[in-house]
Amino acid sequence: MSVLGIDIGGTFIKFCGKAGKSIKKGKVQTEKSVDSILYEIKRIVKNFHPKALGIGIAGLYDKKSEKLTNSPNIPFVEGLPLKEILQKEFNIPVIVENDASAAAFGEYSYGAGKNSKILVCLTLGTGLGGGLVIEGNLISGVSGSAMEIGHTTVNFDGWHCHCGRRGCLEAYVSSYGLERIYFMLTDQKLSSTEIITLANEGKTEAMKAIDEFSEYLSTGLMNILHTFNPDTVVIGGGIPQHYPAVIDLAVSRLKEKAFSLPFRDCQIKKAELGEFSGAFGAMALSERLYR
Repeated sequence: MSVLGIDIGGTFIKFCGKAGKSIKKGKVQTEKSVDSILYEIKRIVKNFHPKALGIGIAGLYDKKSEKLTNSPNIPFVEGLPLKEILQKEFNIPVIVENDASAAAFGEYSYGAGKNSKILVCLTLGTGLGGGLVIEGNLISGVSGSAMEIGHTTVNFDGWHCHCGRRGCLEAYVSSYGLERIYFMLTDQKLSSTEIITLANEGKTEAMKAIDEFSEYLSTGLMNILHTFNPDTVVIGGGIPQHYPAVIDLAVSRLKEKAFSLPFRDCQIKKAELGEFSGAFGAMALSERLYR
């Protein structure tokens, strides 16, 4: 394989390799330890023999120290010089980006964001991630922490977020946000997966929870449209994948909230690459290293 992308999450490592026009992808489950993650990454790289490697990783990746500085899902990897380790091990160029940024570049390169001038990608799952591609260039910021849309504030006195702050958009638009909304409506604790299953079965309270969830999502989308004036917003992650109607609900509210001009020129789409958008994006970034 000439290029390879790897997406490192809290439970799975997903990978995508390309040689010529042939693309192969897959995923492996890891234990929650540095040794386990490094073992699986090295095994994947050895199987593919790439000439360049891209990595997407959950959390804030500091471009100056080249280390992960903050990751609620894989905190045991914080401080690990992953790029340095892999470059020394395999003697190939390596690029590391935040997983949501990688997902944005994946959707731009291979998915629903092809040919976009300004693309914003949201990943709705355990948390809420964001990525931005302008004129084909991934915008990840000076330090690598751009597009933390999930940690923009929508309610100063709001719910606690996993980042430690209050009222972040992620506190409402995420799997745990949906679980909180459902609990407030029913006084029942269910997982987001269970809530989505009930909503797909037409259960009233679950559908109400999804509806309220879409209200907060539409506010986040309004802020994105007013800030970036994108031509495309791609929404991915487990929640829209299993309940696509949440996007339509949010867009119907967005039409009433946003300025008509940016709304007119923006398409809001479901992600096409599913759970592999980050791996595809990391692979696309590695392609640029190899050229």
